Amino acid sequence: MNALFRIIGLAEKPGSVGGALIMFQPGTRPDGLPFEIKKVLYMTDIREDHVRGGHAHFETEEILVCLRGACTVDLDDGCGRRESVLLDRRDRALLLYPHVWRVVRDFAPGTELLAVAGLAYDEKDYIRSRARFEELAPGWGGSLGGSARRAS
Repeated sequence: MNALFRIIGLAEKPGSVGGALIMFQPGTRPDGLPFEIKKVLYMTDIREDHVRGGHAHFETEEILVCLRGACTVDLDDGCGRRESVLLDRRDRALLLYPHVWRVVRDFAPGTELLAVAGLAYDEKDYIRSRARFEELAPGWGGSLGGSARRAS
């Protein structure tokens, strides 16, 4: 199990009238989300040189799905562990845990990104200062939060 993230494969099947149907929902199935959906963000018309994220959460778990195009998500725990993930498939969701700093960059032209979160928006849940994040990170003792991580 990766401590910074988990990839969730989303079942894709042919739609009854053409196209494709991709579904995700809370549950214990391999493609199930480990949280109830409380917030959905849809990002479109993102400039290629734009950078999103630049924060961490105290409690919120979320998934990112690149519906069209591609982007790179840089993740780190504030204690030296860093990874980058290329999102370029609509049938793969990137599950992000609390206590993980995330930056989304290198958007391909026409990228559309979906974020689905387990908590409703609450500004108090955000850690927006990198310095504050690095100050807090050692106190988490390498144990990244989130029910999904504890259950995995």
